[in-house]
Amino acid sequence: MKIGRNQPCPCGSGRKYKKCHLANGAPLLNSTTVTKLEPTPETERIRHELEIHQIERRKILAQVGVFIDFVIPTHFKGNKVWALGSRLYARRPEKETFHEFIVYVLKDEMGRDWWLDQMKSPEGKQHFIYKCFMKHYDWQDKNQIPKNKHREGWRAVPDGYSRALTSLAFDICSLIHAVHLPEIFLNKLRRYDGYQSVRYEIAVAAMFARMDYKIKFLDEELIGLKTQPKHSEFIAINSSTGEEIAVEVKSKERSGVLHKEGEFNEEKEFRSSVSKLYRNALKQRPPGKPFIIFIDMNLPLSAGKNPNEISWVKAVTKMRDNAAFSTKGEASPTNAILFTNYSYHYGTDQETGSGEWLIEKSGNPEFLINSPEFGEKFISVLQRYGNVPNIDMTIET
Repeated sequence: MKIGRNQPCPCGSGRKYKKCHLANGAPLLNSTTVTKLEPTPETERIRHELEIHQIERRKILAQVGVFIDFVIPTHFKGNKVWALGSRLYARRPEKETFHEFIVYVLKDEMGRDWWLDQMKSPEGKQHFIYKCFMKHYDWQDKNQIPKNKHREGWRAVPDGYSRALTSLAFDICSLIHAVHLPEIFLNKLRRYDGYQSVRYEIAVAAMFARMDYKIKFLDEELIGLKTQPKHSEFIAINSSTGEEIAVEVKSKERSGVLHKEGEFNEEKEFRSSVSKLYRNALKQRPPGKPFIIFIDMNLPLSAGKNPNEISWVKAVTKMRDNAAFSTKGEASPTNAILFTNYSYHYGTDQETGSGEWLIEKSGNPEFLINSPEFGEKFISVLQRYGNVPNIDMTIET
């Protein structure tokens, strides 16, 4: 896929391609510019600057479903300095926005070899993430027009490709910042097959990371075992109380969608039930812990419809009314089942709103979630998924 002369250079410099790598004939990709600085009085001053604004910002960030400290970038020797966890990104363009920064981080995490391989691949065989990068650059170029001018930059309603890309980038950066990003996730993410399932795992893990939960990734802990026992996706650990919640994640694959062979037929695909995913998820339940199941519907968004008119919502409601989740008077094995539809990929180059979700709460769970703020944080993060706040400016969704 050709890179336009006026598009932002994929190297992340912030300059147009024609004035950057195209002009100087250099290879498209440079080595990573993540810099690990040795502590000095100057770097400690930078860290101090990054921290002093956080108390009031925590209240603002909580309003947009973020309960961890994303720090305001600072400026140093004509560059912008960003921080994610223990990492400092010290040589970023001075006018780079948070959205531009996280897209750069995602590209860097995917790696030089992956990027070069995608550039060589036929268009029909390129990874969805790579396609999102290219379409996102087109979207930026198309929307940098006077009517979209906002303060020192510009803004516009994202299309499907851009929302898919920035939501993934925000998830990746949330894990880097608050927990860690398992290499096993990156390896799966780079692959063409199995992309959809790991993408949803990353989304759900990032939600808990933004709720200030530490995460024990069980696949990562079981690496090297010849026989791996059945287990949930991860254990979310409350940073304040230490309470643990087991989380299982399932995503409905659809023909012709996200690298899946075949052709998508919404009417035909919708008839395929998600009840099997629910039953399989129950088998992953560990003993002695609260348990939450996430199931992604992977269907086109129902823009403008009343929730009760959305087909998949009506189907889930029917499952509930038919006692699909009934425990026949016994304690429920789950605390909640979350049905989500964060499927921006169907929107492609059309303006795309935020996703959809439905919660099926248990009235009698076997193990209660005792953390008092869990419910409020949980709903806030679900409601705002896909809306990336402007961390480096006044917080807006």
